[in-house]
Amino acid sequence: MEILSEAELKLTFRDEGEAEIIAKSLEPDNQPLPRGLKLKMTRDGKVILFEIRCERSVRSLLTTLDDILCMTNLALKTIRSLERSRHASSKPS
Repeated sequence: MEILSEAELKLTFRDEGEAEIIAKSLEPDNQPLPRGLKLKMTRDGKVILFEIRCERSVRSLLTTLDDILCMTNLALKTIRSLERSRHASSKPS
């Protein structure tokens, strides 16, 4: 059964730079969207807001939210790993 469902997801990061990197890393994943699914992503400082409108199943909405969270988590792990590597390589021997 297809019904209209909507969700907003607000993610707050450590700083604007981190939010910008995350937003840019998720942009390619947003297109093209399946028919009946609309996604708007906006960034304001260190906050990213996702607005999702789904005219498909509720499962489709939940899958979209899960995709956003998984990709965000992967991007954050990558950022943190690079920071640790950079920090470790800058320590004197």
